[in-house]
Amino acid sequence: MTVRRALAAALLVLGLPRSAAACAVCIGSAFGDRGYTWPYIGLILMPFIVASAIVGILAWQLGWRPRHLAARAWAALHGEAATPGDPSPSTHTETT
Repeated sequence: MTVRRALAAALLVLGLPRSAAACAVCIGSAFGDRGYTWPYIGLILMPFIVASAIVGILAWQLGWRPRHLAARAWAALHGEAATPGDPSPSTHTETT
């Protein structure tokens, strides 16, 4: 009788679908299912993306352009002196 019960229990366990064995959190592990970790990476990076977008928009409104920033970075890397207090060549104009 115990052999029949063990056989019936084994067939019952093997007959269950695998998805019923664990919840969605247990199935989606960091090493198996990559779909579980990507939302968390997105949530971690989202504040930095929003902050950089705000800084970029404010810099654009102040007259900073990528061309000017590249010229200033090149001058700083090569030891050339930049004019202090000059925010951008496009905003430094004479109005007489």
